[in-house]
Amino acid sequence: MSALVLISALIIGLSVGLLGSGGSILTVPVLVHLVQLPEKIAIVSSLGVVAQISFIALLPYLWRRHLDFALFKRFAVPAFFGTLLGVALAQWLHSSVQLLILAVLMLGSAANMWRQRIWQWQIHSALLLALLAMALGMLTGLVGVGGGFLIVPLLLAVTTIPMSGAIACSLALIFLQSSTGFISHYWLMSVQGETLPLELIGWLGLIGACGSLGGIVLSAYIPQLWVRKSFSVLLIGTAVSLLWPVFSL
Repeated sequence: MSALVLISALIIGLSVGLLGSGGSILTVPVLVHLVQLPEKIAIVSSLGVVAQISFIALLPYLWRRHLDFALFKRFAVPAFFGTLLGVALAQWLHSSVQLLILAVLMLGSAANMWRQRIWQWQIHSALLLALLAMALGMLTGLVGVGGGFLIVPLLLAVTTIPMSGAIACSLALIFLQSSTGFISHYWLMSVQGETLPLELIGWLGLIGACGSLGGIVLSAYIPQLWVRKSFSVLLIGTAVSLLWPVFSL
């Protein structure tokens, strides 16, 4: 494993610790471009890495009792079934389509991160919230991202919980969705006789988890706007790197 891959894993973890989101969206590009895994394998492996990072990053919030379990349960059930649906759909989509969807999500996230204040949507319908949670879960199973870059602003828009509570709930949902997606994909691939680089997934998850704890500490000292704008630039560059091979064909 190269030093660049290790540094990338740390950056992924740092962004999760600093923002409560965003790091997972970088994992697939790192696995595709730096580790050079096939696209389908990279998407599934990303879920395993993200599950580990989000779980470790969640622990300090659980210790401080920042997680609203009642709110988490409202989103968890539809997100769980959405993830299973996304896993099923991923079996029928070409990897280039999955990467295209991921790149579009990255550009949307970059635009949101760049703003002085992140976009928020006032949603009061319980049915609409459930459908949104299911859609976020579906994206997780489909393209290997946790969805935190959408979950945090959504929670802030539709609830009165503080930022720390939104991050805690986001991390819990990311862990649920990512672990569900990874286990589902792993089972399907085992049936088909395919294998995953489990040792690589373990190491990247461990390094990213350490980075996430560092990010939680640094978040008290670094302005959030500066972090978000820096991350936005990184997202745009990574999205272009994913789109370039698709449109150069």
